[in-house]
Amino acid sequence: MRKASPGLICMVLGVVLLLAAGGLYAYNRFEDAHAGAEAQTVVADLQQKVETTTESAAESGPLDPELPVVEIDGNEYVGEISIPAIGIDLPVMSEWSYPRLKIAPCRQFGSSRTDDLVIAAHNYESHFGKLSSLSEGDSVIFTDMDGIVNNYVVSKIEVLDPHSVEEVEHSGYALVLYTCTYGGKTRVTVFCERAS
Repeated sequence: MRKASPGLICMVLGVVLLLAAGGLYAYNRFEDAHAGAEAQTVVADLQQKVETTTESAAESGPLDPELPVVEIDGNEYVGEISIPAIGIDLPVMSEWSYPRLKIAPCRQFGSSRTDDLVIAAHNYESHFGKLSSLSEGDSVIFTDMDGIVNNYVVSKIEVLDPHSVEEVEHSGYALVLYTCTYGGKTRVTVFCERAS
């Protein structure tokens, strides 16, 4: 019986690795497309709910610092994030978790009403995958479930270590958006101030 040559073994291994990489790429693209489609459905539902709650919010007096929550399909949302420069219009879930991130961006910390809102999302193209292409001065809009529109501008963009929690949650900026870089070792972090 003849032994397989090392060259043949390397070629077969290379083909297997290429097929695995192709499969992983296809799976990630499928997840991205699915997440994007699901998010757009939720945005439409959120916009309908905001229209019906805007009048009662205006009559209720001073605002509670905690954002109002609306439940859709068993998930709780606090609002909608729009970033025109990169074509983003997405719902924002009320609490962060890995399973929730597969559906939509999530509030990690704070509130738009206390100027310390932090929103995290996957780096799907349909979510925050294009954050690194933003520029200082770009517009970011967060609309809460009372229909209150919060306008921000990008102040700076940094790549941070994933353990830089204090720098993100207590940044002094009114809004912080972040996502993983490809490979997941660092985070693209966008710091925003309120638009004047």
